[in-house]
Amino acid sequence: MSKEGKFLIFCIERYRYYKKLSGAQVAEHFEKHHICEYLMKYYEVLHTMGELYIVEDIEGYIEEQTARQTS
Repeated sequence: MSKEGKFLIFCIERYRYYKKLSGAQVAEHFEKHHICEYLMKYYEVLHTMGELYIVEDIEGYIEEQTARQTS
Protein backbone atom coordinates (compact mmCIF):
# COMPACT_ATOMS: atom_id res chain seq x y z
CA MET A 1 0.00 0.00 0.00
CA SER A 2 1.27 3.47 -0.83
CA LYS A 3 2.13 6.02 1.85
CA GLU A 4 -0.76 8.15 0.59
CA GLY A 5 -3.14 5.21 1.00
CA LYS A 6 -1.95 4.61 4.54
CA PHE A 7 -2.38 8.33 5.27
CA LEU A 8 -5.93 8.26 3.94
CA ILE A 9 -6.82 5.32 6.20
CA PHE A 10 -5.21 7.14 9.14
CA CYS A 11 -7.33 10.25 8.43
CA ILE A 12 -10.52 8.23 8.12
CA GLU A 13 -9.87 6.44 11.42
CA ARG A 14 -8.93 9.60 13.29
CA TYR A 15 -11.94 11.48 11.94
CA ARG A 16 -14.18 8.56 12.95
CA TYR A 17 -12.69 8.53 16.44
CA TYR A 18 -12.89 12.28 17.10
CA LYS A 19 -16.38 12.67 15.64
CA LYS A 20 -17.68 9.43 17.20
CA LEU A 21 -19.03 8.18 13.88
CA SER A 22 -19.30 4.73 12.36
CA GLY A 23 -17.11 3.73 9.46
CA ALA A 24 -20.15 3.86 7.17
CA GLN A 25 -21.01 7.38 8.32
CA VAL A 26 -17.46 8.57 7.68
CA ALA A 27 -17.40 6.93 4.25
CA GLU A 28 -20.66 8.65 3.31
CA HIS A 29 -19.44 11.98 4.67
CA PHE A 30 -16.09 11.75 2.88
CA GLU A 31 -17.76 10.79 -0.40
CA LYS A 32 -20.35 13.57 -0.21
CA HIS A 33 -17.71 16.25 0.36
CA HIS A 34 -14.89 14.74 -1.75
CA ILE A 35 -12.61 14.57 1.28
CA CYS A 36 -10.40 11.79 -0.09
CA GLU A 37 -9.55 13.89 -3.13
CA TYR A 38 -8.78 16.85 -0.87
CA LEU A 39 -6.53 14.78 1.38
CA MET A 40 -4.61 13.33 -1.57
CA LYS A 41 -4.22 16.75 -3.20
CA TYR A 42 -2.70 18.22 -0.04
CA TYR A 43 -0.96 15.08 1.21
CA GLU A 44 2.53 16.66 1.20
CA VAL A 45 1.45 19.33 3.69
CA LEU A 46 -1.12 17.44 5.72
CA HIS A 47 0.89 14.30 6.47
CA THR A 48 3.29 16.39 8.54
CA MET A 49 0.51 17.70 10.80
CA GLY A 50 -0.92 16.25 13.98
CA GLU A 51 -4.13 14.26 13.99
CA LEU A 52 -6.23 16.95 15.70
CA TYR A 53 -5.07 19.52 13.15
CA ILE A 54 -6.03 17.17 10.32
CA VAL A 55 -9.50 16.56 11.76
CA GLU A 56 -10.03 20.30 12.22
CA ASP A 57 -8.78 20.94 8.69
CA ILE A 58 -11.26 18.40 7.31
CA GLU A 59 -14.03 20.13 9.25
CA GLY A 60 -12.98 23.51 7.85
CA TYR A 61 -12.97 22.10 4.34
CA ILE A 62 -16.47 20.67 4.80
CA GLU A 63 -17.75 24.01 6.12
CA GLU A 64 -16.22 25.79 3.14
CA GLN A 65 -17.79 23.32 0.69
CA THR A 66 -21.17 23.63 2.38
CA ALA A 67 -21.02 27.43 2.28
CA ARG A 68 -20.22 27.35 -1.45
CA GLN A 69 -23.13 25.02 -2.14
CA THR A 70 -25.61 27.26 -0.32
CA SER A 71 -24.41 30.46 -2.00
